Amino acid sequence: MDAERIVLIIMSVIFGTAAVFCFLIAYRHHKERGFILTNKWLYASKKEREAMDSRIKKVEYRVGRNIFSMIGAIISIFAIYFQLGFSLLLHIGYVLMVLVVIYAIRQWIVNGRLYKSIEGEKR
Repeated sequence: MDAERIVLIIMSVIFGTAAVFCFLIAYRHHKERGFILTNKWLYASKKEREAMDSRIKKVEYRVGRNIFSMIGAIISIFAIYFQLGFSLLLHIGYVLMVLVVIYAIRQWIVNGRLYKSIEGEKR
């Protein structure tokens, strides 16, 4: 084996491991367990987290699940690309990256409206 092939195998293993990690996080979010890995949750203080409405937590878990599932799929596609070398996989991965960004922006807008309505109900 030449050095380039060895590097591609190592990259595939690294990307495959990262994909599994992303899918595990997505599964934990699906089960609504564990630490929520979204900006709303990460930037909230401990006091704000404890007082957070359960509906907001459900939405944050759902967003985290969807984002981490898509990121895991993208990383898996790149791991497969490193092994097979089909340029179509590379293009699919790039398109999925753009879709993840669009989804995240869309959810940010939709969730902002939802959070305002939930806060309005509390008053």
